[in-house]
Amino acid sequence: MTMNRRQFAGFLGVSALTLTPGLSLAQDRTLRVLVGYAAGGAADNVARIVGEGMRDAGYVTIVENKAGAAGRLATEALVSAPADGATLLLTPMGNLTLYPHVFKALRYDPLKQFAAVGTACTMSFALAVGANSPARTLQEYIELARKDPAFAAYGTPGAGTAMHFIGQLLARSAKVPLTHVAYKGGSAAVTDAIGGTLPAVITTLPNLLPMHRSGKLRILAISDETPLAALPGVPTFKSLGYPDLVVNETFAYFARAGTPPPMVAQLNESISQAVKSQKVAALLQKQEYLPKASTSEALDRQLREEHARWGAVVKAAGYTPED
Repeated sequence: MTMNRRQFAGFLGVSALTLTPGLSLAQDRTLRVLVGYAAGGAADNVARIVGEGMRDAGYVTIVENKAGAAGRLATEALVSAPADGATLLLTPMGNLTLYPHVFKALRYDPLKQFAAVGTACTMSFALAVGANSPARTLQEYIELARKDPAFAAYGTPGAGTAMHFIGQLLARSAKVPLTHVAYKGGSAAVTDAIGGTLPAVITTLPNLLPMHRSGKLRILAISDETPLAALPGVPTFKSLGYPDLVVNETFAYFARAGTPPPMVAQLNESISQAVKSQKVAALLQKQEYLPKASTSEALDRQLREEHARWGAVVKAAGYTPED
């Protein structure tokens, strides 16, 4: 079941990559990087950190924020860009693997219109409750939700997101009726969880960690494969008996389909070198991201595998695609 935030309240009462003949790798090349979210957000920060690291390869990256439609505007803009490697999209993979299954009128086909270039980092998700919640463990939260519908609600940054379906997977696996509350962004959901008006929140781990460390929230489980050193004593969903809830998000770079393979290979090398550099890796880790460099071939496989996985999850959840 999904309701929006208002319903829940009632329920509670770089321009072009120069292709000048003879251009050497040592010369500056300007690269336009499209980001579908506002400046200062997670994707924007990652794009700027990696972009700065690409200076060593001679690139000058210009981040172009096209916020709106949950990141879809920037993705659509890539479809209109030339297939010359001058413009890249830095996006959470879910925009290309999950969105095709939750939006009826998506204006792009990620399996046909984009070329995988490389990855920047990964992050995981977590379920948290307010510091004053009686639930000290995930099982306690599930039992509270089972006994009292007032505890069954969980908020996420929006309907059709990976976090929405993590809740759906948990509800199905635990056989407990959870109510999804769709917010317009994760910050509002976190605020309501801290204030006690929202029983639980599922969002990205980097958004929850500072509040967990300050004692304002209590993270009950994370979606990683294995426990994290940054969260001693916090279990994974998998270790609690929910293996289907191993879910990670990848920030990845894509170009238009048809971009010359040598150009894709060159961009992949430059991005990978930046991500592996000590400076960039340290900046990403400081914001609780795990640096990840991969080949374009590996990213393409990941794109197709996650596209198929989310298709099965959405279908099993009985989700009705939005317009």
